[in-house]
Amino acid sequence: MNREGENNKMIIEKLMRNEVKRIKPYIPGKPIKEVKEEYGLENIIKLASNENPLGCSERVREIILSELDNLNRYPDGANRSLRKILSEKLGVSQDMLIPGNGSDGLLKILAESFLTSEDQVIISQPTFVEYLFISHLMGSQLIRVYMDNYHQNLAAIADAVTSNTKMIFLTNPHNPAGTIFRKKEFKEFINSIPDDIIVVVDEAYSEYVCDETYPDTIPYINDGYNIVVLRTFSKAYGLAGLRIGYAITLPEIIEIMTKVRDPFNVNHLAEMAAIAALEDQDFFEETIRANEEGKQYLYGEFEKRNLKYVPTEANFILLDINMDAGKAFKRLLKQGVIVRSGDPLGYPGHLRITIGTLEECKFLMKSIDKILYE
Repeated sequence: MNREGENNKMIIEKLMRNEVKRIKPYIPGKPIKEVKEEYGLENIIKLASNENPLGCSERVREIILSELDNLNRYPDGANRSLRKILSEKLGVSQDMLIPGNGSDGLLKILAESFLTSEDQVIISQPTFVEYLFISHLMGSQLIRVYMDNYHQNLAAIADAVTSNTKMIFLTNPHNPAGTIFRKKEFKEFINSIPDDIIVVVDEAYSEYVCDETYPDTIPYINDGYNIVVLRTFSKAYGLAGLRIGYAITLPEIIEIMTKVRDPFNVNHLAEMAAIAALEDQDFFEETIRANEEGKQYLYGEFEKRNLKYVPTEANFILLDINMDAGKAFKRLLKQGVIVRSGDPLGYPGHLRITIGTLEECKFLMKSIDKILYE
């Protein structure tokens, strides 16, 4: 029987898992090509997805070219080379490390390893949308704890714990606010959490942090705490297109995650590029320097215009644009500037702006002036 249109849609929806009905598709930042085609523009700057505006290091480019002859071979499923260099860099044993297809891929492995429909998951509100996605996917109950003036309220999160709590998600620096929680606050928090709860600390932007009170989470893992730290090569190392990150946690948790993850979930070029990126300290330092330069420039320009912003420890700034964020987003697109509207991120009236090169930051400010004052 040939089924078409609405009838076929109804049949498929009946087959769908109930958990999937709760999921909203992730909406990424607009790609440059799409904006060029939509608005007929040639010069576009993308400040929407917190990518490294410097690209990736020349060392990475050389390694990728040298490894092209190996594309017919499967990658090392255990990622031994990457785990070895990370082990030496971080001061942890190799069995405390698991690379993955970006932090997103590792989050999904965590959820599939530990979460059920009977579990509660605690998140800040707002926060990175991937935590909502994986919780909904597993049918877990979400407990939302509201931010305190752009900061995660760790004391309130601890108070929200119940006997059904299985996992807590923290992000440090926070996405999309760019703020951090500090050493003393985290120590008090983690010591108040029961042993049978996994605390996930997403440190995707940790390399950009300048604040000396930023907590070092790895010693807690070495001391046996049920903490999973997530880090990525997508941001400071400029490898967003290769999708590679890693988790640091207890060997017992790694063992379970290894059972669940797909075979060869990190491709060969991504692993080799990650190793090369770790070896190129000059490029890394230039990335941090350029980010700080752009940040201080934007702070000064925002203050000249009496625009409120959230001081950041990441490579993006949450800006109160003082107008409808959706309209501001669209007007900036017409100027050739791609940013993220704060509306879907939980901050109406705000824009989340990646810190670009100094040239890009200057172009951004000219475009903001046009939408605000012309």
